[in-house]
Amino acid sequence: TNYLSDRDPEIRARAALAIGRIGETEGADILYEMLGDSVESVAETAAFGIGLCGNKDYADKLLGACESFPPPLQAVIIQAVGRLTDSSMTHIIGEIARYLDHTDHRVREQAAHALWRAGGKIYAEQLEQVCLNDPVRPVRVAALYALCRMGIIETTDAYKEWLPDSDPFVRSLAIRGLGLGKDDTQTRLVASGLNDRNNNVVSQAVASLGAIGSYRAVNYITGCYRNLNDEKIKTQILAILGRLGNSAAADYALADIHDSATANMVGEAIVYLAKVGYNEIIPLLDSIAVTSDPRLNVRITEALVEIGGEAVKPRLVSLFGDSSAMVRAAAFDALVKFDTINIDYYIRKALNDSDYVVCAGAVDKIGELQKNRMLPQLMTIINMHDLAETDLKRSVVKAAGKFIPGPSASLAEEILYQGLLDYDYLVSTEAAEIYREKLGQDRYSYASKPYARIGERKIKSLIKRYRNNPLAIISTKHGDIEIELFFDTAPLTVHNFITLANRGFYDNLIFHRVIPNFVVQGGDPRGDGWGGPEYSIRCEYSNLSFDRGMVGIDHSGKDSGGSQFFITLSAQPHLDARYTIFGNVLSGMEAVDKIVQGDTIYTVTIVEKEGKEEKEEEKN
Repeated sequence: TNYLSDRDPEIRARAALAIGRIGETEGADILYEMLGDSVESVAETAAFGIGLCGNKDYADKLLGACESFPPPLQAVIIQAVGRLTDSSMTHIIGEIARYLDHTDHRVREQAAHALWRAGGKIYAEQLEQVCLNDPVRPVRVAALYALCRMGIIETTDAYKEWLPDSDPFVRSLAIRGLGLGKDDTQTRLVASGLNDRNNNVVSQAVASLGAIGSYRAVNYITGCYRNLNDEKIKTQILAILGRLGNSAAADYALADIHDSATANMVGEAIVYLAKVGYNEIIPLLDSIAVTSDPRLNVRITEALVEIGGEAVKPRLVSLFGDSSAMVRAAAFDALVKFDTINIDYYIRKALNDSDYVVCAGAVDKIGELQKNRMLPQLMTIINMHDLAETDLKRSVVKAAGKFIPGPSASLAEEILYQGLLDYDYLVSTEAAEIYREKLGQDRYSYASKPYARIGERKIKSLIKRYRNNPLAIISTKHGDIEIELFFDTAPLTVHNFITLANRGFYDNLIFHRVIPNFVVQGGDPRGDGWGGPEYSIRCEYSNLSFDRGMVGIDHSGKDSGGSQFFITLSAQPHLDARYTIFGNVLSGMEAVDKIVQGDTIYTVTIVEKEGKEEKEEEKN
């Protein structure tokens, strides 16, 4: 807070942003006073920070003062109010809607976004009018996004209006909107997206046709499957047809299996065939057998669950003993759903597993099923402190909360108290949150504080070194991806990424999560979404937007990120200020678009902006 009165407005702004990033509710009191700063950028950063603090009382307070500020600051204030408002705060939502008629387009745009964040469905008609008639395109697009995000089905005219737009993101929104009502009369218009030159639009058309689910819609996506070579969209189609229980693509899926398709295709195809009741599915799975690819073995596990019956139980038990923790975790989840008679046996076996993810699955099940007799085992885990993985201890704390209130609440509270005392900030704050939610007690002052991974001297040297943002080159079989790293916006995140890259941490890891029209994600040494560098980094939220090609850090809760990163395949406004943006793809998006699940990150090379390759070993 001392820096809030610094002479340099950039320092004041960064201090205000830091308070917002910390996210404590009392931070809003400090930042509110900064709205009167003589420098506009400082006041705007303070308003953005208030939105991060989570103090809902400030939604009303900000609106009360909003008219007294210039339009650029008003826009940020409305954005902050949207983040602080929920659907129960109807009077606030009504005030936000008034700003749809503001004279400044920036304010109108943020009002549209604030309405979907606040759940303002009752103002859908006003949003539709903005979407159709506002003179400024970004405002109309914001209204279109808001209508889609809130699932408004009555505004088909607005959606149709945007179908021929030049921007694939907007075309995707129009198709998404037309599919919301599950109305077969819109099938032909939605299906027009299958012929789009942009695969993100094609993917959205497939998803919307699946949502409609009619005979005609299924015919369209089955025909698309037959004529496509894109693995991501073909697996998406099989997943949708499987959910619908429709066997229209069974012959094509079977042919893909026999034609030695990729592991992704084979995996999705066998799950699909199991869901639609293919007669020869057991012999088919036996012919594939247990493979050396753990991701495919996980899909075999999923297929066995869909089949059901006593014949699959020995196969699932066998997979529960697989050498891959990923497979054992999937088999455990399957067995506890399938064989409820022996569920205690499976839970005990998973609790003793050498892998913390398998163990965490058992802990979650103890909480879900209220297994009172197993609470002492949770106490044993939480008392291991530094010897237990952070995510495992967080699972224990969450599971203990499930027993409150209840006959075992006293022991559960003891576990919760031990979690509160844990040295790990994430475990401790998790416990404090449950104290508030379940017991109505404020224990946040007892929670452990985050550990500073680098000192002030190191920070100063990094600022001097990276006066120009460095670059990262991610090498893949599809080509190189050149990324500008935003040290000026997320310095600690960028430093962490550079440190890991220079150690070779990312070399030969895979992109373990790929979702069409959303993200590609990598950086997990386990390859199952649970892994990281065995420490966590704090979130560095900013007012940047997740446009196409932005690079963010994944996390399982605030300040829990580490090494996993993602690249957006299309704009994702709902991720803004919820995940750290630390880079942007400068070149190589065509390579990003080709990435499928399981593709390898060959290397990540860091290059200083001047072109000199980094050689110095980074130290914490």
